[in-house]
Amino acid sequence: MFEMKQRKITNRWVTVIGALLVQLALGSIYAWSVFNGPLATDLDAGKKSVEVLGIFATSLAAFGIMVQLGGWLQDKYGPMKIAMLGGAVYVVGYILSSQSTGSLPMMYVAYFVLGTGVGLGYSCPLACCVKWFPDKKGLVSGISVAGFGAGTFIFAQVGTYVMNNMGGIVNAYLYLGVIFLVMVFAGALLLINPEPGYCPAGWKPPAAGTAGAATKDYTWREMVRTRSFWFLWIMFVLSATCGLMMIGNVGNLAQSFEDIYAVDAGDSFDKATENIMLTAQLATIVGILAIFNGAGRVVWGFISDKLGRTKTMKTMFLTQAIVYLVAAGFVMTKPTDETLVFVGVTALVSAAGFCFGGNFALFPPTTAEYFGTKNFGGNYGKVFTSYGVGGVIGALIPAFVSGGFELVFVAVAVGSLAALAIAFMTKPPTAAPKAE
Repeated sequence: MFEMKQRKITNRWVTVIGALLVQLALGSIYAWSVFNGPLATDLDAGKKSVEVLGIFATSLAAFGIMVQLGGWLQDKYGPMKIAMLGGAVYVVGYILSSQSTGSLPMMYVAYFVLGTGVGLGYSCPLACCVKWFPDKKGLVSGISVAGFGAGTFIFAQVGTYVMNNMGGIVNAYLYLGVIFLVMVFAGALLLINPEPGYCPAGWKPPAAGTAGAATKDYTWREMVRTRSFWFLWIMFVLSATCGLMMIGNVGNLAQSFEDIYAVDAGDSFDKATENIMLTAQLATIVGILAIFNGAGRVVWGFISDKLGRTKTMKTMFLTQAIVYLVAAGFVMTKPTDETLVFVGVTALVSAAGFCFGGNFALFPPTTAEYFGTKNFGGNYGKVFTSYGVGGVIGALIPAFVSGGFELVFVAVAVGSLAALAIAFMTKPPTAAPKAE
């Protein structure tokens, strides 16, 4: 890897600023709902078709898989270099997307590259911040990835504005790519690991094996032989499926109330004007969802520092299940008032996003506390493969579950309750597994 002189960090909060810049850019992957409709039009396909939903699923699968490689690389070469590498690949994905909007196969390639870039860079801010903040792992994990949710809000608005006023979807992808290149490289320069064994002034690390401290630094091979790893992995799959189903289908959910949004034959607005209005309204919903997504990462992380990781997971999974059951009931009532629909959809997707964001504040510090921080990048990469599985299931489930969104919501609520049940059985590994 290329050599680069690193400065010393005198204030550990500087690394959080770098983490936020990187994650703001990478988080725009969740602005898919804004691009879904225009892409479907260019591709002459339905917005809920498997072919179009599969584009987003491909990016999430690449994201989840490549976090393993990115984590291993950042453990070996440091977070700054690998964050830059991920950012460069990510921007290439946006440039490819800008040139591929009329070709379904090329959009799959572009979004695979885009997801690869996110995966390579994603764990770098997390791993760096967890090492600088052993006393606030939950909170700083939440803050460092809050940018991921906030990036969706900001760049959903930017992307919508460019599409409507500055040349359509092609320029939206191209301009965003340039912005993200600058942001990721600027943030990466601030991601510098502390010296091994770093402890903040006045803080004493807990004894090995006690709450909040791993019994040892596990290698990934040792980790995957523990029951604790597989329980974490399955819970993440189930919870990620819930959140990514909602994020990937916000537009389809809002449009499912089509009788309310349809333009009457005598309406003075033409179809193009209607599409612009609906796109702007969707951007608002996606933006509010992103705010709650980011807030959930901070709030659930802060709570977990106080209550403990598994207790907080139980609370979050239960809350999530209730949200989706309420969402199923809302869809079943078939409201006919446009304002009620807008408020209801916004509230439900925001609540779902708030819970979804908690995954990224809970699973990283839990991985560190169960398996140690020395190999955190690679270990969390293995845990994070669950996100790729959940991403594919979540993005595609509305295309395969017949009967409308009410049954989709019931299905993911059951999945969240299953995660809750597993959380009651999840504990840190108490001893190193026997070598084979």
